[in-house]
Amino acid sequence: MNVGQTLALVGRLAATIMTAALLSGCALFPGWAPENPIIGTWANTDNDRVTFNADSVVVTPNNGKPTAMGPGDCNGVFKISYGRMATAPFATLFPTQADLEDKLKDLLVKPEYPVADVTCDRGGTTYFMVGDRELLAIYRDAGVGGLEHLSRL
Repeated sequence: MNVGQTLALVGRLAATIMTAALLSGCALFPGWAPENPIIGTWANTDNDRVTFNADSVVVTPNNGKPTAMGPGDCNGVFKISYGRMATAPFATLFPTQADLEDKLKDLLVKPEYPVADVTCDRGGTTYFMVGDRELLAIYRDAGVGGLEHLSRL
């Protein structure tokens, strides 16, 4: 093996080792992954609180005891998912509540937002993160809807 071949082999070996180190470093430092911006505690004007965890939601009424939502509280049907959601379907979600649809059109001005979508029994709530410190909760149950504003604590 001549000097050129040796240098080429060393170069390939060094590149392989650096790639392996980089990949294992990513696995060792989970902080590199972007955090979910909705995780944390939020409150309405009455100081009722909602705390979002990776796989659960805890509801705490003002001066009340915290209650973790789960299948037992939701007739066996509980689901939470995080991600981004388009706002267009919400503009026509409540045809019998024109005032609510108008409010949604005024409040949801971007085509999509980060969301937490919570299903409990046959109803659900979608929490749109409309600002760094503001959530808009859209409640749905049997075609009837409601809105609530929450702020990050």
